[in-house]
Amino acid sequence: MKKRIVIIVFAFSISFISMVALSLFSMERFTTFSVYNDQVDLTNLVIKKILKTQLYLREISRAERGYMITHDTMYLRLFNDAIDSTHSYITHIGILTKDNSQQQNKLSLLKSGIAISIAAARDNIIYADTANTSTPSKFYFEGRQLMTECFERLNDMLASENKLLEESFFHEQFYQKLTTSTLRYLLVIFCIITLILFFIMLKELRSRMRYQQELQAKVIDLKRSHSELKEIAYAASHDLQEPLRKIQVFSNMLTYKNTGKVDDECLATLNRINNSASRMQSLIADLISLTSLIKIEEQKKPVDLNRMIKYILIDIADKIKEKKAVVEIQSLPVFDGYENQLIILFNALLDNSLKFTRDEANPEIIISCEIKTGEELSGINPNLPDKKFYCIICADNGIGFENRFITKMFRIFQRLHADDSEYAGKGIGLAICQRIMANHEGYIIANGTPNAGAEFKLFFPVDL
Repeated sequence: MKKRIVIIVFAFSISFISMVALSLFSMERFTTFSVYNDQVDLTNLVIKKILKTQLYLREISRAERGYMITHDTMYLRLFNDAIDSTHSYITHIGILTKDNSQQQNKLSLLKSGIAISIAAARDNIIYADTANTSTPSKFYFEGRQLMTECFERLNDMLASENKLLEESFFHEQFYQKLTTSTLRYLLVIFCIITLILFFIMLKELRSRMRYQQELQAKVIDLKRSHSELKEIAYAASHDLQEPLRKIQVFSNMLTYKNTGKVDDECLATLNRINNSASRMQSLIADLISLTSLIKIEEQKKPVDLNRMIKYILIDIADKIKEKKAVVEIQSLPVFDGYENQLIILFNALLDNSLKFTRDEANPEIIISCEIKTGEELSGINPNLPDKKFYCIICADNGIGFENRFITKMFRIFQRLHADDSEYAGKGIGLAICQRIMANHEGYIIANGTPNAGAEFKLFFPVDL
């Protein structure tokens, strides 16, 4: 499943990177296309202004000639209006071509030429008003020559703008096609990647549906097994207890009735039978305790561990006094939990610490708490390192254990010591502790050092 997730993430990453790269490329192409498009529009506008300027220069010449011939003041009005319009268009051309140094230079020469030719035209009109002859003045011929030069400069500017227009239009068409092609390729690539991802996710969905069906079947099997376990627990608490009680009753009857009639070997055998039955009865009781924890009937409520452990210490005060133990309880949290189960949990841990002590050292037990992340639990579940837990530590200076036996310690009826060892026990206490931690969605881990002590860490989720 991890491999599939990696494939999907990789495919999405490639898709995302490709889309971003192509989108950026398309944006850059479109921006360049917009620049050339604006350049085409600007050049067209400059060309229109140049043509209008030529038109009004011709209008100046026509009005000058008209007045020379007719002396009609209407031509003077046309003359002045044409001059104003010419200056206006020259100004607009200067603004539009401010980034074109070559055109600005030509425009400066054009302005000078137009100013001189207009001045010559004005002198010619004054001459026409005062002279009594129809012969054109020298101002007229100078103005005509200057006006011709102005038209040449305008034609030169027009040729430059047409050349620029041709180049800008070519680039505009090129980038327009390139942008269109890029968008087309972008759409094709996006569709291909989308289809690939769709089929991958469809395959993953089918796999998960199949896995869900298998899981559902296992859940049904688990419910069936749980039901069978309840039947076994019922049988253990009723059907198996009765024969054991009878074995004990009959062995006791044989012992008391035949006192003095049987030899010591027979009495010892009867006692062993009775002790074995008692031990079997005790093991069944512990098994019932463990199975009863599987089904939780208790409701969660806020539990003050400081107060709870204080009462536990009162209950086991005699054992603590007998062992001459020192128990230190540091500040512990309050969280929602199953109080009766927590009492069993800490009772079992304290009982372990008091049971597995060393003769050469007085027992010392320290229970503390700190808020930690689940980094120590990464071996159990890789999703836990980022979560927060109340880490309650129960440490002692007892006989300890070798860490290679940790897995065995938490199994039911598994003991690290032989049955005839000085350390009593049935090997179910830590299995019960682990079950209680599971009921609280928590975890228990252990760490030991032979002849130096043991440490049990209880991880309760902070948001429990």
